[in-house]
Amino acid sequence: MNDSNMMGAGLKNAAPQDSTNKETKIKTTRSAIGAKAQTILDFLRCCTPYEADSIRVMVGYATGKGETETIEPTDLLAVNRFLNHGLTKESGTSNETVMRHRQERAQKLMEAVKEFVNIGQLCRVSVALMKISSDFKAVDDARQHLQSQSPNTANRN
Repeated sequence: MNDSNMMGAGLKNAAPQDSTNKETKIKTTRSAIGAKAQTILDFLRCCTPYEADSIRVMVGYATGKGETETIEPTDLLAVNRFLNHGLTKESGTSNETVMRHRQERAQKLMEAVKEFVNIGQLCRVSVALMKISSDFKAVDDARQHLQSQSPNTANRN
């Protein structure tokens, strides 16, 4: 038998075994993907509004090498939305009140992010969140866009 016949014979003998292995691999992979997807879904369901995006942005920043100025504008918007979530005119309209709220939310975000980064990266996130939460323009924008609290969302946060 020449080499091509040997290879052909080997493939014929291996084909049924390969198909069985492929089915096993597919089943394992699909169930693993299903379990992974379920874990992600459970995590996302536990997140407050804007939290998942903010965690994604800050973990990405923590593991990257850029400065806060290099965070994409849409990502920065996601973080600012998280920091501003829950602010209403009834909470107060002063810069100090808005800043305090944003810093409290920054602490919550750091608590969430710490599950995904090491201590050095958490320090990096901490510095970035101090800058972002106390940014004068962002605080002023948040203050100017305060809305009244609607009765049906009074107890949400």
